[in-house]
Amino acid sequence: MHKVRFVNPQKQYHDHKKQLLGTIDDVLSRGDLIMRQDLEKFETNFAKFIGTKYAIGLNSCTDALSLSMQAAGLKNGDEVITVGHTFMASISCIYHCGAKAKLIDVGKDFNMNPELIEKAITKKTKAIEPVHLNGRLCDMEKIMKIAKKHKLIVIEDAAQSIGGKIKINNKWKKAGSFGLVGCFSMYPFKMLGAFGDAGVAVTNDSKIARKIKLLRYNGEDRNTRKFYYHGYTALLDNIQAAVLDVKLKYLPSWIKRRREIAKLYNKGLKDVPEIITPDFKDSRFFDVWQNYVIRAKNRNKLKNYLGKEASVETLISWPKPMHKEPVLQPNKIHLPETEQICKEVISLPMYPELTDSQIKYVIQSIKKFYKK
Repeated sequence: MHKVRFVNPQKQYHDHKKQLLGTIDDVLSRGDLIMRQDLEKFETNFAKFIGTKYAIGLNSCTDALSLSMQAAGLKNGDEVITVGHTFMASISCIYHCGAKAKLIDVGKDFNMNPELIEKAITKKTKAIEPVHLNGRLCDMEKIMKIAKKHKLIVIEDAAQSIGGKIKINNKWKKAGSFGLVGCFSMYPFKMLGAFGDAGVAVTNDSKIARKIKLLRYNGEDRNTRKFYYHGYTALLDNIQAAVLDVKLKYLPSWIKRRREIAKLYNKGLKDVPEIITPDFKDSRFFDVWQNYVIRAKNRNKLKNYLGKEASVETLISWPKPMHKEPVLQPNKIHLPETEQICKEVISLPMYPELTDSQIKYVIQSIKKFYKK
């Protein structure tokens, strides 16, 4: 057992066990398992939290992205600009609808570099998929201006940034509310995690919302019992929706704690020359810290030391750039920032239940490694 775990869903469960089990028991006692009031309630509350008109509960963020792209009309021969520094699902969903991913590099904040977008646009380009990584938004002010100029669809991969926001014209706007559709992950270890796979798509477009709702349940309109598309089985289970609705009430306080933890890490590690902290100092951004990711000298040795000698659990996302994975071969893609990042990044423990003493121990352990 690690002294400091990378994630600790057990602690969150025990803290809210009575309420969560009561909610599950209520749903099961009613026999409301598929497309019932709990799903509708969660969708309403989630849309309100993000600031959109509609939210559609789905089986995963991968489903949310794939169905959103199909609903938006992307098809064979189209190109979608996205990044190479992301989880493969961000790229796979583009291929699911027959389109092709055009990968560009990221900036120092690990997010899409807006300065590279226009160079990647061709006659086949139909959409941009920004990926908001680690709880920090891409620069959506710049991205939306480019999209508007070139009449491109924007579908946001906000899997890691629920509640994150950016201030534009003195107004805050949350991740997922900029583009035609925003897509979120409720994977168990995300900030708002289900007890299994789960995801949500949000939009202000009624036609897109309806099409995603139909696609998620075999293309069927449940009211008329008519089939309009060759759809999928990609529905968010009613029990998971009920659990997520309980957790949604706690999310603002969990985000507050994550921001406190990030400040402690930033302060404690700022004077370690072998490390670059993710302290980007831009008042336009409100980061929610899904992950706390540092760039570290001798990264692999640091990870080995923290795990074996200090008993601190860490994670590397991702040791190999996505464009070098077998599924994307052959290609001639070169993304220098992405490739360098993959050699240096390591994610430290980050979850609301972390104690100040545990954070201090992680910081001390890192300093001890570099003193050696």
